[in-house]
Amino acid sequence: MAFIKTVKYADSQGPVREAYDQVFEKRGMFPNVLAVNAARPHIMKSIESHSRIVMQTESGLTGAERQMIAAVVLGINECVY
Repeated sequence: MAFIKTVKYADSQGPVREAYDQVFEKRGMFPNVLAVNAARPHIMKSIESHSRIVMQTESGLTGAERQMIAAVVLGINECVY
């Protein structure tokens, strides 16, 4: 498995801290899938925006169904986050 250095919230500053705060404000937590991009806050914000659109816009699937699909895909891909 690859190891990607992340930036802890306590160690973050500047644009990284701002990006963390925005995600915390929206989600109340910070997913590891975003933390791997902490060194590149513009990418982290883009992924967060894409995720929100995929998971929250009207599609005919419930939130639970979307989460289930995401969990199955993560399991198949052997993702640890």
